[in-house]
Amino acid sequence: MEQVLRRVDSLAASGMVLGYPPTGRITALSREWETAGEQIEMTRDGLLAAMAGLGKEPFSFQYWLTDTEDEASVICLLSQVGADVVVEDYSLDGFGGPVYRLGQNTVIRRILAEFRATPSAVGLIVDRWGESKETDLDDIVTGGPTPVTIVPELLVLRPEVARLHPELPALVPFDGFLACDTDGILALAG
Repeated sequence: MEQVLRRVDSLAASGMVLGYPPTGRITALSREWETAGEQIEMTRDGLLAAMAGLGKEPFSFQYWLTDTEDEASVICLLSQVGADVVVEDYSLDGFGGPVYRLGQNTVIRRILAEFRATPSAVGLIVDRWGESKETDLDDIVTGGPTPVTIVPELLVLRPEVARLHPELPALVPFDGFLACDTDGILALAG
């Protein structure tokens, strides 16, 4: 629960909040077949408990950006990988159109800051267009044997894991990790 509170409070301080700004309404997203994607209203305590009690089933909910005119949301999907790794997947969908990079970069900048502030982080992936979605990126980040066949725009790995992937081009150091940054995303980290 401590890590969940730290993440939620830190993102809130950066302008990504759980409550929809005009109403404060907090929503999880259904993953059931018949109702997939539908909003499920929750209390803050209920949402935090669901995040902290993550089991085998993934859990989806929404963050809201407070500094955009269009009240944009970022869908977060939490899933357990192995016994002690939780994957946080932040969707960049919905930040399309002519200013897509501006919206995506707003979210990416915050996630990079969170990554840097998380001592237990094991890796980071930014895939702006979902091109690497068919690759088991979780396995790659946790040191599994899956080869990197489609390189996302940013792939940050622990050095011992990066060494398992000679197929990665031009790795650069990033806060004790090694990064393959094909899109200049690390510049957003400041």
